[in-house]
Amino acid sequence: MENFSEFELQGTAPQRNFSDIIGHAFNTYVKIIGWSILVTLLTVVVSIIFSAISGPLVGYNALESQAEMEELMRDGSFASGNFVSAMMGIPGYMESILLSTVLSLLMYPVYAGYVNAMHRANTGQNVSLRDFFIGFRQNTLQFIIFGLIMAIAMVIGLMLCVIPVFFIIPFFFLGIPFILFENAGAIDALKKSFSTAGSNYGTILAVSFVSLIITVAGIILCGIGILLTAPFFYAAMYSVYCAYFGVPRETQTVAR
Repeated sequence: MENFSEFELQGTAPQRNFSDIIGHAFNTYVKIIGWSILVTLLTVVVSIIFSAISGPLVGYNALESQAEMEELMRDGSFASGNFVSAMMGIPGYMESILLSTVLSLLMYPVYAGYVNAMHRANTGQNVSLRDFFIGFRQNTLQFIIFGLIMAIAMVIGLMLCVIPVFFIIPFFFLGIPFILFENAGAIDALKKSFSTAGSNYGTILAVSFVSLIITVAGIILCGIGILLTAPFFYAAMYSVYCAYFGVPRETQTVAR
């Protein structure tokens, strides 16, 4: 079990404004860009392998599903509002979505690894592949619970014409750092994240929005660009935490 000890490290913390936080996030991210791309690639590969295995198990055929989707768009089902119900009727589709959701939740602790790696880079420590998996050694269940709560909120936001998602994200933006650096439970981390966002909503909204746009830009760049841009979201998350709570304390392994 790893916790954060009482002595402070030498690291930088940005001022509490948009430009300083984004600049700090970029400077931190470029220090570990190679490792971040590797870990993102590994998670993508795991997802692809899982889909390839789970699909046949539940009777889901991705190629047939794509053909069915194209047919639904041609016959006007998409515009008429019958698109979702028709997709749910495809054999194995619902089961495949459920299994993918479970996998996403089980992999959620890896996002804490990005934040941890940003911290180590910011404080001049060596970064290794092992640092990206701290979420599977510390508070794993809390990360998964937090991920589930956030996923539910995001689904509700998507159902409300997508735009509300951008205004919801700031309230969840610091949940992972609170769990990682302060050993907070998922609910406590959520409360602290809501409180911080509520008091500094404009700045955190701007940072989360821009970092999300950068991530989406990676998808537009032929899809593979996501390997480069996705981790920046967690660099911004770490920088916001540093701005409002200072540089986190050092990790130490302790017996429990």
